Amino acid sequence: MTISQTVPRDGVAVHRRRRIRISTVVWFTLPAAAIMLLVLGVPLVYSFYYSLTGWSLVIPGSDQDFIGLLNYTDILRSSEFWASIRVTLIYAVVAVSLECALGILFAVLLNLEFFGRGLFRSLMLIPMVITPAVVGIFWKLLYEQDSGVFNYLFGTLGFEPVPWLSLTVALASVIIMDVWQSTPFFTLIILAGLQSLDRDTVSAAQADGANALQVFRYLTLPHLVPYIMIAAAFRIIGVMADFDKIFLLTLGGPGNVTTTLSVYAYNTGFKGLDIGRTTAISWIYVVFRSRDQRAADLAPIPRRKRQPPLGEVRDGHFF
Repeated sequence: MTISQTVPRDGVAVHRRRRIRISTVVWFTLPAAAIMLLVLGVPLVYSFYYSLTGWSLVIPGSDQDFIGLLNYTDILRSSEFWASIRVTLIYAVVAVSLECALGILFAVLLNLEFFGRGLFRSLMLIPMVITPAVVGIFWKLLYEQDSGVFNYLFGTLGFEPVPWLSLTVALASVIIMDVWQSTPFFTLIILAGLQSLDRDTVSAAQADGANALQVFRYLTLPHLVPYIMIAAAFRIIGVMADFDKIFLLTLGGPGNVTTTLSVYAYNTGFKGLDIGRTTAISWIYVVFRSRDQRAADLAPIPRRKRQPPLGEVRDGHFF
């Protein structure tokens, strides 16, 4: 038998083993895929169908009333829907911007060497791990106008009580609550980015006469951009889905000043009992959510630059 005759047989054997390996992976994946399809796929199909119906819990048999895209057109023409979109966007942009700025500040401070740094890093994570429902109740106790902690402290200092949950201040109060809970997430991500910063580059810049502000502006901040984009993308997705702490704090009021898209969907379904319209709102929300998820997928993955091997010459420098 010649070598030329054995090579094809070896290739066939390798191809056969690869097919067996792929088929094994497929067979092991099928049960999990079937469960996911059953748990997620079937409810999605049913919800989309009901979004095309006029199902109302106060009208018997209305779940069979097929009305096509009428729910979607009514929602897109509704001033309440666009008001909830406006509140959601204001809430998302302002909250995420403040969380980003404070996260950078706290990350830089916690990256410094000082006594008790590990303790402060641990305490920083506490707001982030508290259940949002507990956060809403906790801040409601702080915001109470007559017996709240904040107004009590203001009163001891001689200031007038602040109507934290009034028509003009309620949205700002909700944003403050979210900033308190979610700033540690930004801090954690950005602190990880600071830990991966090349110290030799910073030392070289300082040796060339760069001050702390220049090092941060031209070295640290560009290095942190991918980390900031990833954190911001995930936080925008989270802000768009916020419901429980907003609902427990303000119930979407007063009026509709804190009625986000999720609160609007809840009010339509559980107060108006209009299931068809609610599922249509949910599908519109899915479209917005998928755009945010696409932005998160497109966020650059931070990669540490490869250090030249010992003895390599690059740009006239010997490493």
